[in-house]
Amino acid sequence: MTIKRFKLFLASSIEKEEEWLTEMSKRGLHFKKYRLFTYYFDENPDESYIYQIDFREADDDYFQLYQDAGWQYVDSSIKRFHYFCTKAGTEGSKKIYSDRESVKETLQRMMAFYIAIFFAMITSQIGLIVTWEGWTIQVILAVFIAIVIILYLYMFYTLKRKINYYYK
Repeated sequence: MTIKRFKLFLASSIEKEEEWLTEMSKRGLHFKKYRLFTYYFDENPDESYIYQIDFREADDDYFQLYQDAGWQYVDSSIKRFHYFCTKAGTEGSKKIYSDRESVKETLQRMMAFYIAIFFAMITSQIGLIVTWEGWTIQVILAVFIAIVIILYLYMFYTLKRKINYYYK
């Protein structure tokens, strides 16, 4: 049976998302796909998996590297976030790209990607500002956009802190 769970994670909190997916698996809910803040799980209390998420553009060699290291591909989101799992307790399965330099590069790629999206989003809102007449719908949109901007700024702040940590 497929079970859906709505959950919001910022890109800067991949570790928390991995922990949550792993905890869900311990409870017998195994992640199968992700679509727009919704996680789909298959139920099987007899198994348990550990999850790993990576952020990068991928090709066949990339997926083969994970497979060779004992990780099974689960799903991808926006062609950048890739979800992998391995059975809990599997010997020799360690995180790939977990050295300091690889983590720093991943965070830098993520920062650049989301900065581009952020500026595209801001630019697309010029029409709202230019045509401002104070209509209720415009106020609602402006509040929504302000919340999104605050979330982006928080994500940039946390990503920058993590990047600085790996520069030490």
